Amino acid sequence: MSEKLSAIIITLNEEKNIARCLEAVSQVADEIIIVDSYSMDNTQAICEQFETKFFQNKFVGYIEQKDYAKSLATYDLVLSVDADEVLSNELISSIQKVKADRKFDAYSLNRLSYYVDRFIYHGHWFPDRKIRLFDKNCGQWGGRNPHDQFIPDKAIKVANLDGEVYHYTFNSIAEHMNQANKFSEIGAMGLSESRLFYLVIKALISPIWGFLYGYVLRLGFLDGWYGLIIAIISSVETFLKYGKAITKKYAKQIVSRFKETDSSISLIISTYNWPEALNQTLISVKNQYLLPNEVIIADDGSGEETRQLIEKHKGDFPVPIVHSWIEDKGFRLAKSRNEALKIAKYDYIVQVDGDLFLNKYFIKDHAEFARENCFVRGSRVLLDQKATSSLFSGKIKVPNVLRTGTTNFFNGVRIPLLRNILARKSKSIAGIRGCNMGYWKKDALFVNGYNEQIEGWGREDSEFIARLINHGLYKLNMRLGAVQFHIYHKEYDRTLLNKNDSILKTTMENKIIVCDNGIVNKNEDKLASVV
Repeated sequence: MSEKLSAIIITLNEEKNIARCLEAVSQVADEIIIVDSYSMDNTQAICEQFETKFFQNKFVGYIEQKDYAKSLATYDLVLSVDADEVLSNELISSIQKVKADRKFDAYSLNRLSYYVDRFIYHGHWFPDRKIRLFDKNCGQWGGRNPHDQFIPDKAIKVANLDGEVYHYTFNSIAEHMNQANKFSEIGAMGLSESRLFYLVIKALISPIWGFLYGYVLRLGFLDGWYGLIIAIISSVETFLKYGKAITKKYAKQIVSRFKETDSSISLIISTYNWPEALNQTLISVKNQYLLPNEVIIADDGSGEETRQLIEKHKGDFPVPIVHSWIEDKGFRLAKSRNEALKIAKYDYIVQVDGDLFLNKYFIKDHAEFARENCFVRGSRVLLDQKATSSLFSGKIKVPNVLRTGTTNFFNGVRIPLLRNILARKSKSIAGIRGCNMGYWKKDALFVNGYNEQIEGWGREDSEFIARLINHGLYKLNMRLGAVQFHIYHKEYDRTLLNKNDSILKTTMENKIIVCDNGIVNKNEDKLASVV
């Protein structure tokens, strides 16, 4: 006895195609199930002229719609056909033989596509084998919309049937282009969870490989002019799919960060008795694409020349400059920064030293890169003594890594898209540089700012960051962004480095979050309470 077969077809406005599809399918099907996405043309009326079971279901995706249609099938043996497909006489004969004596759980069919005015016999489009005849209990629809495929639940042998499914694709090249645009949009939606780096690589490689594979390796060129058009449009669709996914993901990240960082920025610049270098830093700040909302000079006891320089800049500076000065009692960078933090008015702190020249987009990069529960660590390009002299003399107006006298080339390259792709969270203090940092003021206040026990050069930044990490924050390394050039100077005295290393080690080993001697001096409070 011949096995009975359920044919399933999904439709949407298919009045031009559905009749010829049903005429062929009715020769092999014992029931025909139509799942329609609320067509607005004569699709339903045409289907009712045949013996079909007509259902309507909201369209979510090709995979979901075909799985729903499969669930409505009465019989185990299911034939899935698209409305723009027609079974050839040879294929009809092959299916009838399967019904009479089925040996496999699944069978693949060869699709032969009709494009504009002819069949396409090469390239990606032929033989376009797809599992379309199967036992409904052996698998489900999968793949990635709009390119659905039937996926068996287990490893089974799939036989290929003789004959073709005639696939009537597009009446014009314009139709093909419109479909490619539509499908790329659907495909991009299915990539929403993919990593940005993966999407960029696929956007660069997949279209080129797809063209070469279809047009050259699969002999698409033998289909003449149409073969070339198909290969090009298919590659464009692939590029658009990944390109749209990248755009949506990148835009989402930017919007998310804008919501997080739609706060004003206080730029803190540390300095000590080097007005010539500080002048270059302030010049670079004045020319920023995105200005900070205020500039605070964290001055560790500089003399009159520095004060006069700051007063001079105040006259034409585009944002307020505040001179936060402490008495010169040796190298007290931690205290000078704490005093600046006390008076900072705004939510986000960008911190640099007064011996740097900032790239035009330095503040903009920090603003876009800032995220909640994170602090940002940037890098720097080093200028040698000769390049520094040229900067001070005016021979060099704006440093860049293409000039001689610079080291750390890649620290001077700015590529915003790759900057975001390379962003990684970590819990390491490695590579911390107080000359290029960004953090939220509330986080700095929570850990009581910098540890003023650290005096002399070194480790004040690492110890501060260690406590932020102990507090639960993550470090974000900013690469290919926030470019700055470090002005050459001799190394500072490192006499107290061993002592500072010991303080840092204690902080890390004991998971200390709040230091005693910081923005608030808890030791003084304890002494006052005893007195």
